[in-house]
Amino acid sequence: DSTFISGMQRLDSGNTLICEGRWGRLFEVTPEKEIVWEYVSPYFQEQPPYNGGNYIFRAYRYAADSPEIGGRLDPDPS
Repeated sequence: DSTFISGMQRLDSGNTLICEGRWGRLFEVTPEKEIVWEYVSPYFQEQPPYNGGNYIFRAYRYAADSPEIGGRLDPDPS
């Protein structure tokens, strides 16, 4: 439960990417509510108004070949 700076994105697979911003948590669930992966940010802000928080504002899932990534990934990093 996160009352602000949170969101979700329905993925083409039918899964849902969820940003629980207040707790610095990103996770993906199936339509059957099974968590398939989870990430909790280890980065905490110690300055007001976020004392001790690891807030995440927003998250999106992009395919490696999506226009948003647009050639940023080198297919041959050698």
